[in-house]
Amino acid sequence: VVRNVGQMKHELMLGSEKDLKEHAAVMQKEPEMEHDEPHAVTVEPGESRELVWQFTRAGEFRFACLRPGHFEAGMVGDLSVR
Repeated sequence: VVRNVGQMKHELMLGSEKDLKEHAAVMQKEPEMEHDEPHAVTVEPGESRELVWQFTRAGEFRFACLRPGHFEAGMVGDLSVR
């Protein structure tokens, strides 16, 4: 469950560092782009959304908010799947 307790729209997207950086650049050009990917969820202020993802291999993965400026401000994290 992804909860947005802030006052701005946020999102959580799973991906490689390369993919997240590339998508963050696209979001800079199209800031209101909505996502319909199974590995991402957009959450309005004060709301919660569920993201269900089954990892098919162990490894290190990343997640980030790719709203313009959020990724650059450090809204990124790591997941370790064993």
